Amino acid sequence: MLLTEDNYSCSLSRETQEVARTELNETNKLRKKGLAEVRKWIKSQSHIRRARLDSNFILRFLRMQKFEIKESCEILDKYLAMRCQYPSWFQNLDCRDQALSDLVDRGYIYVLPDRDRHGRRVIFSQAAAFDPSKYSTSDMMRAHVMTFETLLSDEENQVRGFTYVFDEAGVSWSHLSIWTPSEVSKAFSCCERALPMRHRDINFLNLPWTMSLIFQFAKSLLSEKIRNRFKTHSSLDSLQRSVAAASLPAEYGGTRSVAECIASWKAELEAARPGLLELDTMRVEHPSQGGEHSGLARKKSRHDSGSGSQVLGMMGSMRKHELQPEQ
Repeated sequence: MLLTEDNYSCSLSRETQEVARTELNETNKLRKKGLAEVRKWIKSQSHIRRARLDSNFILRFLRMQKFEIKESCEILDKYLAMRCQYPSWFQNLDCRDQALSDLVDRGYIYVLPDRDRHGRRVIFSQAAAFDPSKYSTSDMMRAHVMTFETLLSDEENQVRGFTYVFDEAGVSWSHLSIWTPSEVSKAFSCCERALPMRHRDINFLNLPWTMSLIFQFAKSLLSEKIRNRFKTHSSLDSLQRSVAAASLPAEYGGTRSVAECIASWKAELEAARPGLLELDTMRVEHPSQGGEHSGLARKKSRHDSGSGSQVLGMMGSMRKHELQPEQ
């Protein structure tokens, strides 16, 4: 049922430990208590057949929830259920998989080598690199989750959180039309509150005006805290006021080319590959959403009311607009 426990030894720098203390309430005493209580909770759950018990894994959830034990267990329960319920999205996160390797090579999603001014890794995505005639929504989701899981193995990333840059130049209805209403709803309900990540700064560059309504509606489905971290930029100058040029690829004002950044990231993915594949050994029996087995109450989600259908309806309207001949 269980993978091995370990004795935690903090390897974070003093600066990062101070960030953890002030932003996450993390102290040596609270960390030790949290690790013990979450491990005890995992062992008490009959539906959890196999789960990681190492400190690195459990701390992801404790740090996301600022060491609130009940909330950390809720997220962990959702995470395990999600991995088992949706294997086409969250399992086989193999960087050697042809589709995933191609998406990284093309620059659809990769992580920049240098941290930003806040010490965060920068997740970079060029949407036009995704060919909707060649790749599926499962390929897209696995590429994102592979990125996230790789980064979460580093404790500094767990504490500091992440910066995102999404270059939306060239996005069209064809990129969105591959999503079904049920998949849209599933993506929102799974990913906002089931992955143990601190989403700190989310930047959209070159968002086409034809997508602005869909962008605004999609934002409305997220929590206010996440919405407030969204920024849109119509120029590199604007982006660089949020994310320093030195952190960006050369094509966006930095020093290292996109190709160099991708090569560096591919090396990180390869090093992380064994650990990511081992995630698939975790098992839950008849996984529930939100911890029905564990007695954790499932809150009604804002995604439960057919919002996926509304999103797809708006996308259809935008497509008709795109197809209309110019007057």
